[in-house]
Amino acid sequence: MDSLQERVALVTGAARGTGAVIAERLLQAGARVVATDVRDEDGESVAARLGERATYSRLDVTSESDWARVADTTLQRHGSIDVLVNNAGRLHLGRIESTPPETAREVLDVNLIGPFLGIRAVAPAMRSQGKGAIVNVGSLDGLLGMNGVAAYAASKWGLRGLTRSAALELGRDGIRVNTVCPAGGNPEMYTPWMEQIIGMLDEAKAYTEDRAIPGEASLEAIADAVLFLASDASRHCTGADLPVDGGAHAGHFLPGFNTL
Repeated sequence: MDSLQERVALVTGAARGTGAVIAERLLQAGARVVATDVRDEDGESVAARLGERATYSRLDVTSESDWARVADTTLQRHGSIDVLVNNAGRLHLGRIESTPPETAREVLDVNLIGPFLGIRAVAPAMRSQGKGAIVNVGSLDGLLGMNGVAAYAASKWGLRGLTRSAALELGRDGIRVNTVCPAGGNPEMYTPWMEQIIGMLDEAKAYTEDRAIPGEASLEAIADAVLFLASDASRHCTGADLPVDGGAHAGHFLPGFNTL
């Protein structure tokens, strides 16, 4: 049921981290994968490692013309676009007052406008096929509020709204649109703030340890959730959020209360 045999999957932000693991997982399920990114050297390396059923295309997700080019090239080369995974993302950590408005706009452009443009680009081809699956990679920060991530959280909450509207618009064309909301991802995204984060390790650990399943989701767990939503295993699911967060959205685990 989770086979993607003979299907074509386009994955954004696939040059490293979560996107690279998603691309590999979809390929293992039988898909031909078009890995996209703006990190050309890394993207080419990922495609080469994945083998002959994977190709790399440069794609700036904020560029409408880039989306049109990649969609056209994919259709010419493979004949269809069956799965779109909007994974490319930009993280910013910072209080509202310390976040420049242009930085907030850049985060929104990548994390929200990028998927909007992607859906626009692939919808005509999916509609003509009578089927398609779009998976937007959101975040736990799109399910729960947290301080210090206002720009990022706004983009991910917006992505969930986009998912619902797109699901309603496209469902009767055979196109499903869902969101994966992980608590975890590519650790390299935190690199610019690592020096400050190292000074808050106890707080960070406490944040991840009070979940039903402690810790962050592995990249493999996120990729498996994406595969589920991309495949026929979820054939009657659309407009949904799939948390991959160890139950973080369910509430807080109080260790002492477990002994009552």
